[in-house]
Amino acid sequence: MSDLTMPAVAGPAAPVPEKDRRMERRAALAATGGTALEYFDFAIFGLLAATVFPAVFFQELGESGALIASFATYGVAFAARPIGSVVFSAIGDRRGRRNVLITTLWIMGLATVLMGLLPGYATLGIAAPLILVVLRFVQGIAAGGEISGAQILALEHAPAERRGRAGSSVALASPIAQAMATLVLAGLTAGLSREEFVAWGWRVPLVASILLLAFAAWVRSGVGETPEFVASEKSSEPRSGPLAVLRRYPGTIVLLLLGYCAPAGIYPIVTAFGVAYMTSAGGIDPSTTFVLFLCAQLLAIGAALMGGRITDRIGARNTMLAGLAVLAVAFVPLFPLVDTGNVVLVGLCIVGFVASVVVMLAAQASFYAYAFPVRMRYFGSSISYSATNTIFGGTSALMAAWLLDLAGGDVRAVTAYGALLIVVSAIALLARPAHPSDSEGSAQR
Repeated sequence: MSDLTMPAVAGPAAPVPEKDRRMERRAALAATGGTALEYFDFAIFGLLAATVFPAVFFQELGESGALIASFATYGVAFAARPIGSVVFSAIGDRRGRRNVLITTLWIMGLATVLMGLLPGYATLGIAAPLILVVLRFVQGIAAGGEISGAQILALEHAPAERRGRAGSSVALASPIAQAMATLVLAGLTAGLSREEFVAWGWRVPLVASILLLAFAAWVRSGVGETPEFVASEKSSEPRSGPLAVLRRYPGTIVLLLLGYCAPAGIYPIVTAFGVAYMTSAGGIDPSTTFVLFLCAQLLAIGAALMGGRITDRIGARNTMLAGLAVLAVAFVPLFPLVDTGNVVLVGLCIVGFVASVVVMLAAQASFYAYAFPVRMRYFGSSISYSATNTIFGGTSALMAAWLLDLAGGDVRAVTAYGALLIVVSAIALLARPAHPSDSEGSAQR
């Protein structure tokens, strides 16, 4: 029977060792801390790419050329993520989750610290931007193996009735890291002159991230291999490689990546394209825009926790559908409201939008992971997540700018594109059958 209609059976033949509550908590903390480092590094790089890197690394290209080159460097990581996803997830399915995640953590952290120590164009010449691109590519490789692996580490240490809460540990990392990055850069730019910030201030958060790296590495080193993977090593479950997963579950992978295309694609539209549109066509003060997004990120911490608990009660797919409905209500009126200049209503839309994305991310962890058997889980989850972020997340801001230009400045074209992604996600989620583990939490209550 096609994998479109038959859910994957995740349970191994060998009994799963009893799960330890203390180890469950440490695995959740390890997932949160390590993924927060990735989100923090990506957020910092994105903000610096728009403000500092054009002057420090690409000054010879002129103002517009330097900005384009800087944003192109930012996009290098998205191109590298699928490579890291394939490499690390294949190892994780064969050798275990723990050591892979310690490796990705150190790769990501050291690449970020080296960026903070990298001399600019004025010192190294053309070598400076080339090294920056290489380090950014390395960041992307590490990120490709990080998020899905961290989700699985937390999930497989948790009992069925708390899988949603375990998955929310990774969702928590996003708003925490985004808020941290925004606050750190806001503090530095407020306390330093423009010249000081460009000269050395921008390096501080990159180098200081070694503290977060050390903490996350210490936590992860104390996490044991997951009970489900240990049990699978003693079972007859096939130890298949990536090609076997693609052959056996092509329909599942397609439905999973399409099911998450709306949050993956719309998030950059709001946080990248949307910020520029709000401060230009919308006439909203940049500092006000900053406050709106910061408040949304802080409130999203609670939304992530709520998303995990809802997942445990109604199942992952139902939670994702509920989050998608809130996403539609928040996104569709956003840009028309920006045109009115009503800051309060715009702020409510932003809060609802960010909260809905984080709720969906909390549910996505178990929805993806338990669509595959244990020894195919890391690769299946990782390739689905990386693909949707590369295809939709990596192109949506550019697509929004192109549609706005094509429509002669009519932002309804951007809204229509986002609405189309929401419809596609809804169809894919409804087409993906609920597998037994998706409702285990609610069934046991």
